[in-house]
Parts: sequence; C-alpha cells; structure tokens
Amino acid sequence: MVHALEEAWRVLVSRGILVDLRPLCIDIPLEILSPAGSESAGLVDMSPDIDKDIAAEAATQAVVRDGYYKELKRETFDFAYYWNTVREFKADLDERWKDEVILPADVLKRALAMYKKLGDTARVRIRIRMLLAKFAKL
Repeated sequence: MVHALEEAWRVLVSRGILVDLRPLCIDIPLEILSPAGSESAGLVDMSPDIDKDIAAEAATQAVVRDGYYKELKRETFDFAYYWNTVREFKADLDERWKDEVILPADVLKRALAMYKKLGDTARVRIRIRMLLAKFAKL
C-alpha cells in the first residue's frame, strides 16, 4: 500500500491533494427504525477487515513520516445504509458483504423480533463510521 501512495505522489500535480476515504473497522449497531424512533438490536461485527484498516493507517502514516505528504485534515462521519426489511438486510450482507461483516445470530434474531413487532412501518439501518483524511503533496 505504501508503494501505491508513493506512486500517487509521483503522478499528483505539484501541491496536489490526496484524499483518504475509507470505512473504519469498528462494531456498529443494527438499528430498527420506526416513526417513534430507533432501537438497536445489537452490534454488527466489522472486524474481518481489521488487517486492511490497520495496513491502510500504517501506510498513510509511513508516507507522511517519509516526507511525501503532509496531513491537512482528519475527521470521521457516519455513512448510513437502509433496507426495508431485516431479510433484505441479511440477503445484502450474504451477497455483497459476507467477507467483511459478521452478523451474530442473536442480533439477527433480536432484529427479526423487533421488526415483526413494529410491522410495515419499520426500516433497518446501519451507520458505518468513515474516515476522511486530506493530505497535501510535499
């Protein structure tokens, strides 16, 4: 990954800006939403990608330390995903995120029960914590 950031430095214009935008591997609540508010069914485990998260952070710090870039800004924000049903959420996880997310069985069971209790007005949401960092080419 350091090599990729060095290559980005090589092709970036003078005083150019590099943006690092990526999800952070922290556990997040699976929320069931209703007109009355939201309630957590439990935590979704985002740890399967932790090695990539750690490597990305180490790489950005290495190129800053080596004088390729100066970090200008770093912040985090939530990026929300919504589904109409718990079953849609589970199908999406199984199809697109199966290697990146672990949904504990007890959390799924609790979410299904909460959703059933609320009926057609309920929706499903997860909010992934994102990192946004801005670096200037030196």
